[in-house]
Amino acid sequence: MALRHFLLYVDHAAVLKAKPVARMAHSIPPELRWLFPRIRPHLRLHIGSFLLVTAASLLGLIAPLCMRRLIDSILPAHNGRLAAMAIGLIFVSYEGRSILSACGSYLTFRATQGTAVALRLGLLQHLDTLSADHFDQTPVGDLLYPFEAPIDEISFFGSDLVPSLLRAATATAVAFSAMASLNPLLTVVIVPIIPAFLFLRHRCRNRMAGQADVVQEAKRRFSRFLQEHLNSSVQIQLLRQTRTQECVASQLLETILSTQARLWRTGLAFSAVSNLAIAVAIALTLAGGSRMVFRGMLSIGTLVAFYALLTQIFEPLTAAVEMYSRAQRTFASIRQIRGCLEKHPTVIEHKCAMPIDGKSSFEIVLRDVSFRYQQAAVVVRIPHLTIDCGEILAIVGRNGAGKSTLAKLLARLYDVDTGEIVIAGRDIRHIELESLRAAVCYLPTHPMLFHRSLIENLRIGKPTSTHSEIANALAAVEFTKPLEAQIEPSASNLSTGERQRVAIARALLQRPRVLVLDETTSSLDPASEERILRSIRTSLPQTTLVVVSHRLHSIAWMERMIVMHQGEIIRDSKSSVFQTSDPTLQQLFSSM
Repeated sequence: MALRHFLLYVDHAAVLKAKPVARMAHSIPPELRWLFPRIRPHLRLHIGSFLLVTAASLLGLIAPLCMRRLIDSILPAHNGRLAAMAIGLIFVSYEGRSILSACGSYLTFRATQGTAVALRLGLLQHLDTLSADHFDQTPVGDLLYPFEAPIDEISFFGSDLVPSLLRAATATAVAFSAMASLNPLLTVVIVPIIPAFLFLRHRCRNRMAGQADVVQEAKRRFSRFLQEHLNSSVQIQLLRQTRTQECVASQLLETILSTQARLWRTGLAFSAVSNLAIAVAIALTLAGGSRMVFRGMLSIGTLVAFYALLTQIFEPLTAAVEMYSRAQRTFASIRQIRGCLEKHPTVIEHKCAMPIDGKSSFEIVLRDVSFRYQQAAVVVRIPHLTIDCGEILAIVGRNGAGKSTLAKLLARLYDVDTGEIVIAGRDIRHIELESLRAAVCYLPTHPMLFHRSLIENLRIGKPTSTHSEIANALAAVEFTKPLEAQIEPSASNLSTGERQRVAIARALLQRPRVLVLDETTSSLDPASEERILRSIRTSLPQTTLVVVSHRLHSIAWMERMIVMHQGEIIRDSKSSVFQTSDPTLQQLFSSM
């Protein structure tokens, strides 16, 4: 019983001891708790900067003390040698302090750049894990903006935060010690100013934080507009909307300017009120010191030295004011980056996921599948669908019938709401995404090509492709440009049809087990489309080919055709034979 009471006492004591630590951690702003782990890798640079700043602060003490000696004893004694030595020490104090501060700033710069690189890379890596729905719902401008000013501001603030705080603490402690040694009474006069300074800082914090968030939102809106405008500049000119767009840009920029001005006005007011405390301290020091000089209680040199030390105290405190003002803008950037990093993919890899067995039959089975894309009215419902290994399947239907959604579900760009999709005998949610992406190749209507040479674009999917394999793939899609040809940004030097041909050739080089073409041949003329589709069948005889198309002529030869309407399969040539001359099918295609 006694042992039990003792253990309970120990547990209670441990809890009481932990509470102050927990309260202390809770009192730290969440933005700083997020930032500290990201600046920790550059700890050596921060330590080096702190040591240099500390040395600079110590050198800063030499000048006031030398001035005191110069005024009180050396000049009255007309001692030229000592005067020269004092002046030399003052010179060394100022120049050495400048050099050491510059070296500390360089180390801060190095830490800043390292933090910025790590933040940008981490954000990019996180975005790469997000699912297709996030990129469908988020404008490109919103995706790009966090990589720019917010990360620069966060990295600079984060790298300068520790040195600035240490600089302020060290300089204040050293200066206070020197002032106390010169005159304890005048030093006591300064002490009440510090709580007043901290109180004013606390009062302005919430207001500045809210205004900083408004500034970030205004900048993000302009970034979104600018991205959309630049991507559609030619269309804007053709629609004669340049003046309208410029007016919108002007309004957005004026909003940014007004929100920034409001934030700066708040910061200036905060600085002015905070500096009032500094001015009061200086005035009190000079008034009290002058009175003591008049009474013979203080020498003029000591008063000058005390005043110089006082300015050294409030110099880091003033910098701390500016650091705090900037911190509110930085915290807004941190909240924005945290918001990006806290987004989770909707398509996640199961903890027990395994790679596809390459020897398995790639039969595809959909069972009781149901899926609604965002707030779309059409729900894809497929009670049962089997696609045999190596089969050629065409999916047709009106716009909005669910054809592309079904194609994306096969590639697991989205996860079904209910039911399951089985590939090679396994639910695709239990297949490693890397393995699934290698086996199932999905090509959209507008495939992406990169600003590189043609051969580099072709080898993205399979870097080990030989020149012979590349030549065969290009021949299959009837593309004749030289391999060294440079593809311009957004593939602007290629027609839409040529982009589709290159993307199909790249897919052929990967030799996937399942190839899904989501209207990837829509920009080709009907005869070329049919030839290329037949060529794909020849190049990949064992691959399951799923083609979403609007043109009956190009797919009439295919082994199997399913018709979708309002998210459901209403006709399947495998279960109910119908010809391309079927009136229902002809009516369907005539309406597409």
